[in-house]
Parts: sequence; C-alpha cells; structure tokens
Amino acid sequence: MYTLNQRVRQWSDHIAPLMDNFHHLVVAIVKIRHDSRFLHHCIGKVRRFLLVHFRQDYVQQQLTVRAGSCRQCGTCCNLLFTCPMLTKGGRCSAYGICRPGACKVFPIDERDIAEVELCGHHCGYNFDTKSSD
Repeated sequence: MYTLNQRVRQWSDHIAPLMDNFHHLVVAIVKIRHDSRFLHHCIGKVRRFLLVHFRQDYVQQQLTVRAGSCRQCGTCCNLLFTCPMLTKGGRCSAYGICRPGACKVFPIDERDIAEVELCGHHCGYNFDTKSSD
C-alpha cells in the first residue's frame, strides 16, 4: 500500500514533464502573440467577452475612470473581423438600438486602446490611471 508521500512523488514525476511542455507552449504563444496581429486581436475579443459577461464589476470600475468620447471611426468594429452591423459608410446600424454589451463598453481598459493603436488609429477615449490607484 502506498503512503501519501509516495503517491504525491509518483504524481509529481508524471506531471513534471507535462508542466515543462506546457511552459514551452505558453512561451511560444507569447512570442507569437507579440508578432501576430491576428492572435493579438483574437485574444482581445475573447478577453472582452469574458470581462463583459463574467467580470462586470471590473468593467463598471473601468468605466468610472474612462474619459473622452467615441469618435465613431469604426476601428473597433473592424478588430479581427468586420462587424455585420457596420454600414458601408462606417457607421453602426445598431448604435442606438441594440448594440451588444462588449460594444457598449468598448474600450474597457488601456489594452483595448493599444489594440486600436496597433491598427494605426486613435481612440477618442482614454483612461485616468491616477484615479484608478
């Protein structure tokens, strides 16, 4: 019969190579993300979805330190893919009607502004980082 220490040692012997492989995978993804605009936008979309649906307290706190206004340039509507609600004129056809939650609160934080700047554009919003401390 195994003692608890023997079971833990046996388990750690099996999990150590997996953790090492996982670490190499994470490092590779970070390097690719740094160089890949597509991956950067994918991560941004997923991050915003999760924040809007599961971290509503964080989103509300961020909105209190957000300043500026929407320039209605349509850049945020073209991150990763073009939103189907975007008109040929670059305006949102659902702006005052039924915009999704992630659209209503964009940008959530400085990372979203950096993502817009990655596309070569300028967001009308900014964040007062002194108030958030």
